[in-house]
Amino acid sequence: MKDKRDEVWYCENSKGQKIPPYGDSYPVAKPKTGFERVLDVVGWMIGMSILMACLLAMFSFTPKLICGEKIGEFNNIPVYYNDGFDSCSDRNWSEDGSYSYGLKWQCVEYVRRYYYDALNHRMPNRWGNASDYFRYSLPSGTINIERNLVQYHNGDTKPQVNDILVWAHGYGHVAIVTEVLSDGVKVIGQNTGKHCNDFIKVKLNKHGKYIIDKDWCSGLLRIKE
Repeated sequence: MKDKRDEVWYCENSKGQKIPPYGDSYPVAKPKTGFERVLDVVGWMIGMSILMACLLAMFSFTPKLICGEKIGEFNNIPVYYNDGFDSCSDRNWSEDGSYSYGLKWQCVEYVRRYYYDALNHRMPNRWGNASDYFRYSLPSGTINIERNLVQYHNGDTKPQVNDILVWAHGYGHVAIVTEVLSDGVKVIGQNTGKHCNDFIKVKLNKHGKYIIDKDWCSGLLRIKE
């Protein structure tokens, strides 16, 4: 017995005559089985998944940053990208060549350039890693003569905008305070990866001291009033 799926199906006109669709030469496809329809749906879903993955990869792609590329600023003083320790090791100087900012684009270079260009402050000592910017032997409220700034140990005073926070462990790290909030401070700095801004939580101890609670911040430096 002939399988009806192999037949060519015709239409009938008002007289009952069979009319082949689109002419005799038009090939009429066999009706698809249920399994074939399932395969079509699965293929369509796989195709759409591949397309979505390609689109996501295309739109999520971010060009690689290069050393010295600007990634932010504070008070019109730009922050530049450093793609690794000592990778941009040329020293940066003020426009007149009289003041050394430091090695490009380390954290120390930014705070020195910020204090010089934005606050008109010169630090007497041009040498040292970030950890050298804090002297544990100095009591809070006294002058750090190497930087000509007032030094405070962490928790002895509430930070202010433009203060330099110092992490004096290993090579250390320094950053500029950009905003002071009840639960923390916002800072900006260099050599911290692709992003130059950070929020650091604080905690108030039983004596009401405002303690910066991230990676054991040593303290801060501030321009004397």
